[in-house]
Amino acid sequence: MSSSALSRPDLDEASPTVSPLGAPSPAAVASAEALESFRATKHKSLNFGLGVDSTALLLAIIKDPTAFGIAEDFSDFSIVTAMTGFEFPDTITDVENHVLPLLREKGIRYTQVARGGRLDSAGTAVLSDTTNPGKVFSRGPWTLMDELEENGTVPQYAGGHRCSQKHKAWTIDRLQLDRSGGQTVGKLFGYNADELKRAAKANRFQAVRNKKAGYETFALDYPLLRLGWDRNDVQGYVKDRLGIDMSKSYCPVCPFSGVCSPQPDHMKRLRKYPELAARVLRLEYLSMALNDNSSLYKDDTLFRRVTEDQNAEALGRFNARLDEEPWAVYRLQRAYTSGRRPGCHAAHGDRCSRPECRDSSIKGTVYRSVKTVRTGSRAEVAAFLHNAATALGRPVEQSTKSHGAGIDRVRTRIRTDSRVFGTVEDFYVSAPAGVQHKARAGFADVWAEMTVGQ
Repeated sequence: MSSSALSRPDLDEASPTVSPLGAPSPAAVASAEALESFRATKHKSLNFGLGVDSTALLLAIIKDPTAFGIAEDFSDFSIVTAMTGFEFPDTITDVENHVLPLLREKGIRYTQVARGGRLDSAGTAVLSDTTNPGKVFSRGPWTLMDELEENGTVPQYAGGHRCSQKHKAWTIDRLQLDRSGGQTVGKLFGYNADELKRAAKANRFQAVRNKKAGYETFALDYPLLRLGWDRNDVQGYVKDRLGIDMSKSYCPVCPFSGVCSPQPDHMKRLRKYPELAARVLRLEYLSMALNDNSSLYKDDTLFRRVTEDQNAEALGRFNARLDEEPWAVYRLQRAYTSGRRPGCHAAHGDRCSRPECRDSSIKGTVYRSVKTVRTGSRAEVAAFLHNAATALGRPVEQSTKSHGAGIDRVRTRIRTDSRVFGTVEDFYVSAPAGVQHKARAGFADVWAEMTVGQ
């Protein structure tokens, strides 16, 4: 695309703030007021996600910083990246070869940060903070995959981008709030014109944060929305400026990869990096061993897609992982409490223990406990599970229904209908080792109450 798009005027303040379908319009999300609020801040930054969208915005800023309300010498501006620890290598290579040299040339401050540990109390770890960056630090002390593998689960599809909030948004916000000394920080996002809903959601979240803090913690702005640049525009702009077809940045384990990148492109990328694919396949297998319904995608498995794609290299490495690494027998206990009837919240407030207010057709809280019973090689663990099944007088279920590689379980309490709540399940399963012992707060009391007399 032509760089003349940079000269396009801001969106008309008088344009409708709601589309005919009821969705927020670009004028409502990237308003003139938001732009002025951003320009008024002393500390301005770009959330740099390493991918094509935020790169396009960064290139446009470098070309004409004052058009974005940034000082010509970049003295009031910095960029920051939160590292999840699980990026595609070509993303890192593109940034190191094509973006970092521009930052060095202009003397733009670039900070790379990551979570300091599993708990928020561990704070953030600054991996690099310099105006002369030469390397992208791909991981910090605690990564997204560390967390997922320890919990034995894939990212949750329901509830949106929770892993992104924890490993990206929280980390950057914590860093910038610590630096700002209570002043409002101007923050640019590279959401393109196809991502209006993401920007609207970010604005709603920020409004809640501001209300809680008692002041405007961050002034958000979305220049690509104001310019009307869609995905094709940003890809074309980056190609014109850098001479490369830059990919969108996303984690190989992202359950939204069909959105972040078209599935054919994602499958092609997994062919390029079969070891990454194998690691995600291993996580999905582990997750589904603990919960049949916990596949990577909402209604599909990565295993099926990779198999359909005939990615023999990734499947071979996945199977080798299963054969070579330590295994465990886990005991899984879940208590599915029934939910509160309509009207209970209004009548009895946030908490109510009245049995008559519960409805077994409504899902309540799910309490889970996972314990490691035995570790060893895959063969040793399989033998232990079969011996346990004999001792318990229960069969070993050897099923490929949910996962094509097959999962072995021994059930001692069976939940016969997934639509009925106020029930429990209890089973032993063999899977790769590494899941940490964990029980939801209150699990022991809930389990005892729901199984009394059984």
